[in-house]
Amino acid sequence: MKKLKSILLMLLTVVSLSYFAQTDVAVGDSTVLDKAKSESLYNSGIEKFNNKDLKGAIAEFDAALAIAPDFEKALFNRGSIKYQLNDYKGAINDFDEVIKLNPDSNNAYFLRGRAHQALNKDEEAMKDFNNAIKIDDKNAEAYYYRGGYYFIDGKYKDAIADYDNAIKNKPNHAYAFNDRGSAKRQLNDIEGAIKDYKKAIIINGKLSFVHNNLGSAYRNNKQYSEAIQSYTKAISLKDDYYIAYNNRGFAKFEKGDYKEAIKDFDNAIRLKASYVYAYNNRAAAKHKLNDFKGAIADCNKALILDEEYAAAYLNRGIAEEQIRKQDKACEDWNKAASLGLKNGKIFSQQACD
Repeated sequence: MKKLKSILLMLLTVVSLSYFAQTDVAVGDSTVLDKAKSESLYNSGIEKFNNKDLKGAIAEFDAALAIAPDFEKALFNRGSIKYQLNDYKGAINDFDEVIKLNPDSNNAYFLRGRAHQALNKDEEAMKDFNNAIKIDDKNAEAYYYRGGYYFIDGKYKDAIADYDNAIKNKPNHAYAFNDRGSAKRQLNDIEGAIKDYKKAIIINGKLSFVHNNLGSAYRNNKQYSEAIQSYTKAISLKDDYYIAYNNRGFAKFEKGDYKEAIKDFDNAIRLKASYVYAYNNRAAAKHKLNDFKGAIADCNKALILDEEYAAAYLNRGIAEEQIRKQDKACEDWNKAASLGLKNGKIFSQQACD
């Protein structure tokens, strides 16, 4: 999920010099003067924020709050900047104070939820997103991030409902279209997924991961040429996108173009030498080209990276059988079966004693 790129801070009306002349101040009463000073410091903090001096802005808000500890806007904006600076605990502390002062501050709940999310405090984040939506049922971002939690929990219908609301309240929400498409894919609504990915691309065609996801939806639909085209676009936007290389290779593999598939798996491995899936996939392609020793070597590399990778045991066993190492093949299939891979058990039952 994306992080918020910017937080809008409200600029308090700048206090003019005539402010003091127009205000009746009793002798010894510093309340109005303190208020004016805190507002001046606040405005200075806004100016520093606008000039990208985030730490300087925090210092000004600190000074304003030293004078007026209940200055809600200063607390909220200081918390917002702390969030941007990845000081999530500090941000949470400030948003806590804002919510004490104003229990209906939906923005404070939302940003506190994002800070909790960044700290992997998922229950707290979910509560905050719920509260943000309760206060403002048009908060598109709160729906979007809550939908993300539903997605992670496998509650795809609930996720789709939240993405629907995010899109309803922010029709150009490319990320919500993308994620709704992914939730639809999980429910095997491939056509619906393709439509959502295409809508996301219309809104923002530069999101490489959306092109990758569209490619995977096409591949699920056995539209291999379209899948390859989408993966190619993803790679053109992000030339180190090793996952898209692997996925394009897999589409080529399923299309029967094994030599070209190997080239893509090579590139995925070149970009990320620890990418275990590309080794296993390359092994499968080499097997199709009768390069059984090469397939075994790739499975060995995959298993060095992940000794619990069941598919690599299965594929190594298939290649070992081809070079008449039946005992080793059976050993690998049994291992794959013990790791929960159904085909390992089937192969073992059919070919082993």
